Amino acid sequence: MLFTGEFWAGASARGLSDGFRDLGWAVQEVDQRDFGVKRGKSPVLRIASRLTRRMAEEAYRARLLEECRVLKPDIFLTVKGVGITADFLQEVRRAGAKTVMYFPDFHFDHPGVSVESFAGYDLFVTTKTFQLDYLENLLGPEHVAYVPHGFSGCVHEPVYSNMPESDFEADVLHAGNHSAWKQRWLEGAAAALPDASFRVVGNSWRENAGGGPLARSDMPGPRLGIGYAGAIQAARINIAVHFGPTASGWEDRVSTRTFEIPACKGFMLHIDNEEVRAFFEPGVEIDVFSTPEELADKIGFYLARPELRAQMIERAYARCVPAYSYAARAKQIADQLETI
Repeated sequence: MLFTGEFWAGASARGLSDGFRDLGWAVQEVDQRDFGVKRGKSPVLRIASRLTRRMAEEAYRARLLEECRVLKPDIFLTVKGVGITADFLQEVRRAGAKTVMYFPDFHFDHPGVSVESFAGYDLFVTTKTFQLDYLENLLGPEHVAYVPHGFSGCVHEPVYSNMPESDFEADVLHAGNHSAWKQRWLEGAAAALPDASFRVVGNSWRENAGGGPLARSDMPGPRLGIGYAGAIQAARINIAVHFGPTASGWEDRVSTRTFEIPACKGFMLHIDNEEVRAFFEPGVEIDVFSTPEELADKIGFYLARPELRAQMIERAYARCVPAYSYAARAKQIADQLETI
């Protein structure tokens, strides 16, 4: 298998790649970041990325084709398909490889992602149930599969063997990059609970939410790898809320944090929907909320019940690990590969 994506610790590509190796696949990784095929986070880096993207993507595709010629892989698998074109996929298929996309995002409007190239995949795997109708109409049902998000077992695991109530670093944590939708949920909870300590881990929070009810919150910026896992475990309550509604009408119901929080032995309050209920039992393993008032009420309820939280953490962990790992997701994808 020739596998391309971003292979930082905790990434979907890293977890799946390790999972395929565990299944006996010989996996050759090509990290797109080595070629500058990545959107910068700062305005200066974004401008530089746009100026160099074409050359970077050409060098990236040339390297992938050379790997195909040398290795003659059975499968070419890409996560998100940044820099991958329809013409490139034709060349890969002519070299004898089947082409597979794993798409772990709720929209396709990303720099370097070509919807026109989607027809060039023998199998398109999405983590989003709400994309299935669109993709099946576009590509045909035989070329589309659903495999949920997961967690990386080598990163998303408990950091501390024991977490007494006195050792928690925050009452409430949200780990994820800023969006206006997330900010409204967190500000509502912070305003309703002035005595609770809040921590918000991720990019762009201080500049967007540094005033108002979240001004007193700890906003340390992004945390990756073990730092991310430790931050989750060191919070009494973890809030799982996603990017929010979009113009397309598509909106995340679950995301990677849905599985990463329980795998790290964090207590999870998750925005309510039918999908999260298919993975965890509310009130037994996790709990859910549908309104700002319910979120604030449940934060207060569970802060006052540390023994109940500890019991639910253990139940959620037992449900999640190893069943929802990327090793398990790799097995699901491998089963789908039999169809092509």
